[in-house]
Amino acid sequence: MSEPVTSIEFDAPIVRESVAEMVVRRILDMVKAGVLKAGDALPPERDLAVSLNVSRPSVREAMRGLTVLGVVRTRQGGGAYISDLGPDALLGPIQFYLSLEDMNIRELYDARSLIESDVARRAAVNISDADLDRLEALLTEQHETISDPIAFRKSDYAFHEIIWIGSNNAFLKRIGESLNVLGLEFRKRASERPGVLEQSLRDHRRLLDALRARDANAAAAAAEAHMQNVYQSTISQAED
Repeated sequence: MSEPVTSIEFDAPIVRESVAEMVVRRILDMVKAGVLKAGDALPPERDLAVSLNVSRPSVREAMRGLTVLGVVRTRQGGGAYISDLGPDALLGPIQFYLSLEDMNIRELYDARSLIESDVARRAAVNISDADLDRLEALLTEQHETISDPIAFRKSDYAFHEIIWIGSNNAFLKRIGESLNVLGLEFRKRASERPGVLEQSLRDHRRLLDALRARDANAAAAAAEAHMQNVYQSTISQAED
């Protein structure tokens, strides 16, 4: 009498990739491996198709996908190249998604609160005295640009960048940059409202004071409160 056949359940079925998806994966792998770098020109569509042994329509579809992802940019007059791969370049599709979902704006600032508070906690221990002096100079600059939202936002980014670097963790720095970029369009509108920049300036003062005191818990609390204030000003402008 034969043994009963054991039934095996797999977590998920095998999904077959399209040719275009395989082309996208191949190019992304080359970018991650450093074979393709920012600014490198890609071969013409015809040459890519021959090199990869695929059809030109598959290459064309792959290029469209890579363009949406922000990995590839097209030049006026023809030709494509690898983008700078910075947060601005790679997060465009997510910015569009966030613009459609108010719930995700809340989730974005929830994530920013977590990241920025931990960044500040670490920076209170690791940031240099020279960088603290740079933060002080930026606060002075922000006082002087309180009526100029564009100049203030530029200084605001520089202020947070110094703290990201001061955390002494490259991964947290990159996450902080990326989350900051995601909220930029919303903050551009919110910063025009009366009192918003003044509140940010007060928040920055409290955060810098905690960093100067090397008080990790106070710095984390100040950073979290700042993110919550930014979130409140952002959703307030959306309700107008």
